[in-house]
Amino acid sequence: MTSLVRGRPATVKDVARHAGVSASTVSNVLHGRSSVADEIRARVEAAIADVGYVPSAAGRLLRSGTSEVIQLALPDIRSPYYSALAHTVIQRARDLGMTVVIEETDGAVEQEQRVASSHPHRGVGGTLICPMSLTSDDLAELRPELPTVLLGEHTQGDAFDQVFIDSRAAARDVAAHLVGRGRRRFAFVGTERGEGTGPGALRLAGVRDVLRAEGLDLPDAAVLGTPDFGRETGISVGEGLPVGEDGFDAVVCATDELAVGVLHALARRGVDVPRDVAVTGWDDAPESRFVTPSLTTVAHDLDDLAAAALGFVTARRADPARRPGRHVSPHRLVVRDSTRAV
Repeated sequence: MTSLVRGRPATVKDVARHAGVSASTVSNVLHGRSSVADEIRARVEAAIADVGYVPSAAGRLLRSGTSEVIQLALPDIRSPYYSALAHTVIQRARDLGMTVVIEETDGAVEQEQRVASSHPHRGVGGTLICPMSLTSDDLAELRPELPTVLLGEHTQGDAFDQVFIDSRAAARDVAAHLVGRGRRRFAFVGTERGEGTGPGALRLAGVRDVLRAEGLDLPDAAVLGTPDFGRETGISVGEGLPVGEDGFDAVVCATDELAVGVLHALARRGVDVPRDVAVTGWDDAPESRFVTPSLTTVAHDLDDLAAAALGFVTARRADPARRPGRHVSPHRLVVRDSTRAV
């Protein structure tokens, strides 16, 4: 069957126009309401077939106002970490009979506030949000009517349930591994500018914990703040990074994307990783296994994180007055060639 609508998906209005009825009548047919005469119903169903209209599962749930839709708000779904997180949440939600609608916030405070303050009339029964810009004060002013769960450590607050990994503890694992490999001159790439409690700052603190215990130093000049956590930024950092005998012998990056960019720049400079400098990343993105050398990184237990977040939504539905909870998901250090012993 060929759709009568060219260049875009058919809509309810297209069906209504083709059938010669109102959009509300089409909606009544789609919802199986008995108020529609048989002749009209048949005409609408024929129009649906003619224009190629396909009602989505998420759309049906949203229109019906059920509580089976969970909105997942992420800063950038192009990020390997966030796309992997979205995939895992969708799989877990499906097991629970839920549908996930993804909102991309770009890390903008206005978008995050809009999502975090959603109301049930939008058809959403719960919110999972990874805030980048909302502060604790912002959170305190919000009074969401939906079960809302914070993902990650960018925003700390006691108004919502929260699920995260312990970035500081994971960073201690990274630093201890590098010290065990004989590395002594560290650089850290990827702190959030103007931010003291985000994951970058917590990871930096974890590295400093280990170095301090070893009698080593990580001066401020060796801490490189970045405007973002992408590959291009990593390349820019790597192009000017002093490494080897007269520079750093270990570079800890706050994300795999930064680390991949650093590796790319170092390779173009002829720097041998890990002989001249060891490099680590964060998130265990798929490309971390396939770059050369393969990247040592921190892996999050995304399945545990997704299950805990959805569990908080379910628990708050059952008891809206319950006190907010916090869940720390496991992590593990994945050792690869970028930090192998030399």
